[in-house]
Amino acid sequence: MPHVSHQKHSLTAQQTGEIKKPEDIPEGDFRHFFPRFQGAAFYENLKLVSEVEKIAKRKGVTAGQIGLAWIQAISAREGMPVIIPIPGASTDKRVTENSAAKDVKLSAEDMDEIDGILKAFVPSGGRYPKGHGRI
Repeated sequence: MPHVSHQKHSLTAQQTGEIKKPEDIPEGDFRHFFPRFQGAAFYENLKLVSEVEKIAKRKGVTAGQIGLAWIQAISAREGMPVIIPIPGASTDKRVTENSAAKDVKLSAEDMDEIDGILKAFVPSGGRYPKGHGRI
């Protein structure tokens, strides 16, 4: 059974470099309410983006494309379901960028590197605003 994976805009904005500090988040944006985008937690979580950006630079692609390629590569692993990524895009440029991700191939070494990064990374701040779980 295929699994549809929506790529959160908040992660994409960090991956594309649009948001490098909490003050870059536009006024009225929902991310102001999420602990992972506040204060010191924001900068801790940005370290993951920095690691992905290193891989992207080495491969000559964007960090967002690495994220989409990673989803495709995970889907190809033995025992994994078919995962269909649905990335968000607010501009024509992002649609083009996301579409080009289909041509980004991650090697076994790339996947090992990403697996190591993810294994060592501990997200900072809560995933949801306080009290959100009671809704």
